[in-house]
Amino acid sequence: SLSRSSEFQLSLNTSLFRLNCLERSLIAKATMLRVLTRNSVSYLRCLSSYGSQNAVQLNFHDTKETYRSKSNFELIRSLIILKSCTYPLFVNNAEYLMRASRVLLGKRLFTYMMKKSFYGQFAGGENIAELKPCVENLSKHGVQSMLNFSVEADLESTVGENMCEESLQTILNILDSSKEICQSKPLSSFKITGLTTPQLLFEYTEVLEGVKKCFLEHSQVETEGEFVKDLTCNIGGNESLLVNRVMTREIFDKILPGYSNVFTEKDVGCSGKLHFYQFRDAIMENPELTTKLNNVPELTKEIVDGGNRLKSRLQKVVKRTKSLDARIMIDAEQTYMQPAIDYFTLNLMREHNQQTAYIYNTYQCYLKKTADTVTLDARDALQHGYMLGVKLVRGAYIVEERARAKKLQYKDPVQASKADTDENYNAMLDVVLALVKRQAGYMLAGSHNEASVRYLMSRTKQLGISPSSERVLFGQLYGLCDPTTFQLAASGYSVLKAVAWGPVEAVLPFLARRAQENTGVLGSTTRELDLLRMELWRRLKCGD
Repeated sequence: SLSRSSEFQLSLNTSLFRLNCLERSLIAKATMLRVLTRNSVSYLRCLSSYGSQNAVQLNFHDTKETYRSKSNFELIRSLIILKSCTYPLFVNNAEYLMRASRVLLGKRLFTYMMKKSFYGQFAGGENIAELKPCVENLSKHGVQSMLNFSVEADLESTVGENMCEESLQTILNILDSSKEICQSKPLSSFKITGLTTPQLLFEYTEVLEGVKKCFLEHSQVETEGEFVKDLTCNIGGNESLLVNRVMTREIFDKILPGYSNVFTEKDVGCSGKLHFYQFRDAIMENPELTTKLNNVPELTKEIVDGGNRLKSRLQKVVKRTKSLDARIMIDAEQTYMQPAIDYFTLNLMREHNQQTAYIYNTYQCYLKKTADTVTLDARDALQHGYMLGVKLVRGAYIVEERARAKKLQYKDPVQASKADTDENYNAMLDVVLALVKRQAGYMLAGSHNEASVRYLMSRTKQLGISPSSERVLFGQLYGLCDPTTFQLAASGYSVLKAVAWGPVEAVLPFLARRAQENTGVLGSTTRELDLLRMELWRRLKCGD
């Protein structure tokens, strides 16, 4: 293994040495000409053929516009790194190779090498001082930035209350810095696992999932009014969605005798039935009820107290966010914690997203249950009169989720295929666009999938939503899909880059997972590689 790592590091060192030579040497430029012309003619033919079939166009021919924010060094680095990322063997072992390189090189040299290569391609910097030029450069070319402090925890992590308070202060400082860097309506993202113990989120999730199973067992299908039909019309098998199920008073009284007053309190419209969120709120707001229901873990005082501490920290974050007129995106995490994250985030949105969306939740469309979560949240926003903030992505943790499901022998929570994920993503776009059209939602559509980007462009046009509307944002990760990002910006669309930042060694695992998550994108970068070659060729010819 160390031998393979040494070979890889030697190869990486050689490539980086060539980068410096290419930057300075006319001889190297001449050598590059043969590489740069490869596939250019076939690329243009392919692009022309593709474009004729699509009503909504992005002008990828204009590589000068697409890459005007990039230096020659950055173009060459992108060409080498993105080409490397087309090899599954490299992507799947990236984190291991980085750890081995760290041992071989030592911290100082490793950090330098990573900043010049993989980290430098996909991250904005280790600190605010390094991040600022990156953000300013994007802004100069019409692209907003969402700052993502990419340090996280999992269930095995040891996180104490002191660390949570330190994380809270870090997040508040990041919000202040984002305002200084980004000026108008800055966007930041963070993980709730920084503000509490992963174990608490796991325990909350166990209770919430137990409550959901109880509701499914004792509820019945009842198709809702026109607005719910509109939200779910493009979702296959929509009759089975949780949003279409209700629990009657008769059943509630049967499973919880003596608590009819709780039902009455939640049955605001006196309809004699409760939707899932109404039932869930009734149980979670009365912890003693968890002891009365079969197969529902008890919501103990210790869990409730931990939840209250988390709520207090979240309130401080939101208070600072609103005072800065900023926006925060709550990142998605593993499925064994996500229902708790969804629950706390939804309650924040109910309270604070009254006039605009200060808070966004993240919805991962590679998960089978996402259609339930999005449609339930959408109806909740319409019924309670607040703005649902949606960050829609295909998702991370795929490899980890499948491995955990296999190990613990439970049903795989991940969509069966990429095609299913793509279909689910576009269906969720339609659900959120229906909210946006009703002035009840804001969306960041994070996607590197060109078909989905074009689909969203087409749908916003059909619905009369302005390209520059702040209610619909396009987003891509920093270092990926630059042609899509910069051509959207040049066409007047609101678009951003999610800029990862933080200490090199802490951020690299995050970046390695994002590389695995985007294997489909990284493995089909022929177009972007050709565009990079074409722009380098153009600059060589023009002497830029």
